[in-house]
Amino acid sequence: MHSHSNRKRDHIDICLGPDIEHASSSGFDGYQFVHVALPEIDFEDIELQVDFLGHTISAPLFISGMTGGITDAVSINGELAELCSDMNIPFVLGSQRSMLHDRASDESFTIARRRAPNGLISANIGATEIACKEDHPRILAIIDRIEANFLTIHANPLQELFQPEGNTKFSGVLRGIEQIRERTEIPIIVKEVGSGISLDVAKKLHDIGVDAIDVAGKGGTSWSAVEMKRNQSEFSEYFREWGMPTSYCLLSLREYCGTVGMSMMSSGGIRNTHDIAMSIAMGAKAVGMARPILLAYHENGIQAVQALLEDHMKNLKRIMFLTGSKHCNQLSNAMFRKI
Repeated sequence: MHSHSNRKRDHIDICLGPDIEHASSSGFDGYQFVHVALPEIDFEDIELQVDFLGHTISAPLFISGMTGGITDAVSINGELAELCSDMNIPFVLGSQRSMLHDRASDESFTIARRRAPNGLISANIGATEIACKEDHPRILAIIDRIEANFLTIHANPLQELFQPEGNTKFSGVLRGIEQIRERTEIPIIVKEVGSGISLDVAKKLHDIGVDAIDVAGKGGTSWSAVEMKRNQSEFSEYFREWGMPTSYCLLSLREYCGTVGMSMMSSGGIRNTHDIAMSIAMGAKAVGMARPILLAYHENGIQAVQALLEDHMKNLKRIMFLTGSKHCNQLSNAMFRKI
């Protein structure tokens, strides 16, 4: 599995570098909160905790899937899992595809549970693996090996198209998810990786028993741009910018997800506290980041990641105060306007 570890190493190196973010934003900067001059709450009474897929978490935040399958990922995943556990927010592992075929990469994933025995940890498997029924026993074994609280299934057709070693066999994914749903008790989350999830896809996922969707829209890292950097012979501005902004996805799914009780998560270009707060106002239960976390970790270690998350929490409380929101479910109903 040498090629897998090389690919993961490339992904981290490229994600730490320039020119991999979408040219257009996630769209949250096009909206502004309506200011509440009389909030009628005391700042110190504001609560960030929310219910998330059967668990109470301390803030509506999570660290999104980034890495695994390489030696460097052992310390990254171990430290991030421990920090998330201490802060009581969920941690999503990077793609565990390598664990299906190579026990050598196990350590970079199993370290998360060892370092965070009580943490909320999500396993992470690609849609094309789910489509392959022969892989199901191994996928269920992976869930057990890391004692996962959730299973995240990532759909990345655009990335697979441009990945030199990409797998574009996407027929049978819905059936595969349905079969896995029948064989595991833990909540299943389906996420994109930067192109967004449409209402039509959300309905299909709900119908087969998926508990939550992470819209993971356009506005942050462009995975087609990352793969184009790895595959120098391919470059296309059109496909580099393909996808739907995160804000658009949330707004188009909000009513449906609210009606059927499917949790909505927001990631893809979350770059400041405004993006986090606006995601919640647009219906997200929890908001995830990957690249900002990776950059902070690379620059100054786990303390920098903790400082970044704490800063977001402090500013989120400030936004809640200025919108008269004592709890996150009140922030879900905060008024905002297009600017």
